[in-house]
Amino acid sequence: MRVRLGERAVLSGGLRAERRTTDYEDSYGASFDPADTMFGGHVSVTYDLQHNSTAYVTASRGYKAGGFNIGALVPDDRRTFEPEYLWNLETGLRRADAARHYSIDLAAFYMWRQDQQVATSFQLIPGDPLSYVFFTDNAASGRNYGLEATVSWKPVESVELRAAAGWLETEYLDYHYGDRDLDGRDQAHAPNWQYSLAAEWHGRSGLSARVDLNGSDAFYFDASHDQRSDPYALVNLKAGYEHGSWQAYVWARNVFDEDYAVRGFFFALEPPDFPDKLYVHRGDPRSVGVTLEWRLR
Repeated sequence: MRVRLGERAVLSGGLRAERRTTDYEDSYGASFDPADTMFGGHVSVTYDLQHNSTAYVTASRGYKAGGFNIGALVPDDRRTFEPEYLWNLETGLRRADAARHYSIDLAAFYMWRQDQQVATSFQLIPGDPLSYVFFTDNAASGRNYGLEATVSWKPVESVELRAAAGWLETEYLDYHYGDRDLDGRDQAHAPNWQYSLAAEWHGRSGLSARVDLNGSDAFYFDASHDQRSDPYALVNLKAGYEHGSWQAYVWARNVFDEDYAVRGFFFALEPPDFPDKLYVHRGDPRSVGVTLEWRLR
């Protein structure tokens, strides 16, 4: 749906309905047949301002279907999980000059998550690493809000500079995980800030080069424990040549071989005393390569 409201404003919207059914049985006697009927949609008002600027306000509702957890050790009260619904209110401003030498995007958002789905893990029996299980759980609800900004600038025609930053606040609401009360705690894998900087050059001869810097604040690894990652920053490089339908690039990711964690698990594994200990899944180390591409026209 799209309706013009006067000379500068446009109202748009859409609705979505989905029915999802699943049938599952296995040789261990597990049987699940969840069925979810879900509704979502959005409504948005966009207003053209002066000086190549646009403001907007959007309200939307999204969803994720429910499901089930398989595995002999999954607790009976965690065998199934419900659909999650997310209400989002967002407002922002976009601006660019007529020659597209610069652009600015600013956005503020507030999200309300109902029956929030949480991918988590838990050691059922202290001292028994074989009782460690992974499953999807429902928190009662969650709240996310924050700001995002992106700026692009071309000081000369062959060079483009980009910068993006985001600030995020999250929390679980009325969520109890075993004997843990997580009400008010930050959600897992939700750093308070992230940023990226990039500079890209394209020469008339077909040569090009790019450098990226991406950074992230610390974040909680899981709902089952309070261990956190460390902040990190990664540098990526890329240089190449393009001619007609083919191009070649040499690239390097994580140039300074930063040691950073992307997942973390806290449980008892090592005998004889089996102390609870943090085990982390590291991000990719430094990698270097060459890419050749040929496009059919």
